[in-house]
Amino acid sequence: MLDLRVLCGVSVVVCGACARHPATVAGDAGGSEASATAANEPRHPDGGIETECNGKDDDGDGLIDVLLPTGANGCRTSLPGACATGFAMCQGGKRVCVAPPPMPEVADGIDNDCNGKVDDVPDTSVHPRALVLAPRYAWSDAASDIATVSSVLAQAGIPYDVQPAGTDWDKAIPTLGQYALAIVPGYLEGDAVRVDERNALEQFASRGGVVVVFKPVGPAEFPQAWLLAGLRSSEKHKDELDIRFDGTRPPAVASMDSPEELTIHINDPTTADRPEAYALDPDPAEKVEVVAHGVSVDASWPVITRRSLGTGAIYAIGHDLTTFGASRCYVNCFEPAGDILRLFLEGALRESASGHVVLKHTVPGEASSALIVTHDVDANEAENEGPWGPPGALQSAEIERARGVRATYNITTDYVTGYYNEQTLRDLCDVGMCPLGAHSVTHPAGLGELPDGTCAEKRPTYGAKKTLCGEVRVSRDLIAQATGHPPRVWRSPYLGTSPKLFALLAKSGFAFDSSYGIGDLPYNLPVDLAAVGFHQERFAHARLLEFPVSCEDGIVEKGEAAAHRVELQASTRARFGDLWRYVLLRNAQNRAVTTLLLHPSRGRGMASDNLEVKLEALASLLDDVKGYDAVVRPMEEMGDFWRARLDSSLDGSYEGGTGYTGTLTIGATTAPGLTLEFGDAVASFTCAACGETRIHGKRVTIVGALPPKTKASFAASVR
Repeated sequence: MLDLRVLCGVSVVVCGACARHPATVAGDAGGSEASATAANEPRHPDGGIETECNGKDDDGDGLIDVLLPTGANGCRTSLPGACATGFAMCQGGKRVCVAPPPMPEVADGIDNDCNGKVDDVPDTSVHPRALVLAPRYAWSDAASDIATVSSVLAQAGIPYDVQPAGTDWDKAIPTLGQYALAIVPGYLEGDAVRVDERNALEQFASRGGVVVVFKPVGPAEFPQAWLLAGLRSSEKHKDELDIRFDGTRPPAVASMDSPEELTIHINDPTTADRPEAYALDPDPAEKVEVVAHGVSVDASWPVITRRSLGTGAIYAIGHDLTTFGASRCYVNCFEPAGDILRLFLEGALRESASGHVVLKHTVPGEASSALIVTHDVDANEAENEGPWGPPGALQSAEIERARGVRATYNITTDYVTGYYNEQTLRDLCDVGMCPLGAHSVTHPAGLGELPDGTCAEKRPTYGAKKTLCGEVRVSRDLIAQATGHPPRVWRSPYLGTSPKLFALLAKSGFAFDSSYGIGDLPYNLPVDLAAVGFHQERFAHARLLEFPVSCEDGIVEKGEAAAHRVELQASTRARFGDLWRYVLLRNAQNRAVTTLLLHPSRGRGMASDNLEVKLEALASLLDDVKGYDAVVRPMEEMGDFWRARLDSSLDGSYEGGTGYTGTLTIGATTAPGLTLEFGDAVASFTCAACGETRIHGKRVTIVGALPPKTKASFAASVR
């Protein structure tokens, strides 16, 4: 796969596998550097560990100032409890310590609020559920924002309700007492807010709730939206380049704890049609803190604020946190831009519920994240024997089989040029790698530019004139014929897409796509293309789950004359290894998914023995992956888990002195391996309809698959 649309940068920094708490940036205090040693340290191929922020490649991996989260990069702050230790990172050329800030205290054996006392949990009762509400005009003017916020809540596993479509919020506001978090997507016009409605939202916050308002606007004669947020005014900007989380660090922004999360790129200086953002002017008479600034070439202004009210808060956000006109890279990078809204809303829920949340975890089982290993089988040496030995796909599969891992093999069925080998497909099934995915017939560079075709194309007559339907349906039919399993996973050659592709995939029996690089769709969890509010001109509301590619065995870089692809090879082996490990560590912190693309072939312009380098890199990564708090699953299995997770509903409550009670209702499909994540460490869990369950600290896994329409009531006591 080679894509020259986006040039991939490789300068990254690492804070480390800090505890899954928000981080605060402070000077690197002297103290015990080994205090935060990771239980399973990343194993650098050359054994070197970079610890300095000196603008040099100290460990010889081709990366500058990348501090992996090992003992040598452990650091201490001056705060007690969970805030005491973290890992160092490079920021502005200086070594700084990143450690968790105070969070609501929960029962887990940790001093979360960093007051020197462990598990001094206040007695409280909460219903950790969110409500999406909006004035009537938003259903026409900001419907895509409402859809996106709703899909992000579902992606995060947060229990939520949405005000009935097309209605005004006057009937939803009186129900606020049933929720902990209220979200107003799109933008909030001052003339749409009555005084009594503002008062109701303020009272909700004063009792401990959290309100999140996007883009509050005037004019001055209708200031209710500004007054709600504690502002004097707001002003639209289109010259904003970055959002920098450089202000106060309340729980709602706790997860912005990496360099890539602390500075989000919104626009490129050369972007013509820039996404807008609003500068917010806090009222000094109110308790308003600046959380983040918008930054242009020569100025900055508050773009996220927090108004304290009683025991709760009202956040104002001047950007939608989902629209980006710039990216750092294309693949082989950690790009959390699209995840910021999810992390923010999850943090806001934890703040509003005093830490006592119950969520649908993002992966099955106790691990924090998942690695999806995929292979695009699109070269002669990948499908056939030769000087390199057995087919590269089978050599990769044997490495995985020996480690108990199942990967996803996306097959190019190119019988036109003659390297397609049905026997290799059957052999992959024999070692447990089926079902397979599809990767087109002829691997065309311009898939989106092909004519539609008739969708009646068959192998005997296909090949002379390529069509979009033919590439999709003929490849599907050939794989089904060879293996007995129709493919449900698709990846486009060169990660090419078209507006018609997704509808065609859905009609052709595909359920999961992986045709975007993380630079084009910057999300580290699967995106529900049918539900999300943005890019529907591309997605056509097709019922597909998209798994963006975050890591690959090639990097496209800009040279003096032109862009060129740098392959994984002996000279770049350490560089690729550290980039992959960095992404895995960051995604583990965010309960996210890493999709890795490897080509089981020599690589462009490489000698046949370069396949050995790739195989060694794969083996090394799989040997280390448990140390990155990640489980390895094939895409189809993760896709089925995610579809069932999205279609299932969850509700729960917390009662001090008792613990949690709630219900989990399964949707229309069987739900395998669902896992619940609680705010507190779980001591016992009962659920008659769940069957066997396993407790892993704050997570409870339902071991078996729950049948469709199951309604399971549960209770969880805490430590």
